[in-house]
Amino acid sequence: MNLRGIANSVTQAVNPNTPAQIKPSAGWVTNPDGTRAPGYGPTVDIAVQRQALTQKDLMHIDGLNMAGVFAPFYINGNWYSVNRPDGKGGDIILIPSLSEEWLVVAVTELWPDWTRVLACLQLST
Repeated sequence: MNLRGIANSVTQAVNPNTPAQIKPSAGWVTNPDGTRAPGYGPTVDIAVQRQALTQKDLMHIDGLNMAGVFAPFYINGNWYSVNRPDGKGGDIILIPSLSEEWLVVAVTELWPDWTRVLACLQLST
């Protein structure tokens, strides 16, 4: 049973889902000059629901010793921050309507049908 789907049908009345895209991490790519860069798989269209940070989120971010603009996102499917054994990590959430790019830095909830992630807003390039 997808409890998030049930809850999301109610919460959309006050906090609608936002059309977005996600670039799933595909590990690292070695450039011709020997430097390494993150590699990404094909972009996937998704809908995200951004909510407010909880006190627990703030404590987690503080424990990671990170600074920046953070937000939690609820997303259908499984997405990742760092998963070293699988060579995955650092999925990117793109919100074209706001011209925003968010780096997934932590997965706070991982369920069979949905994921809650903490993401950090990235600077435009």
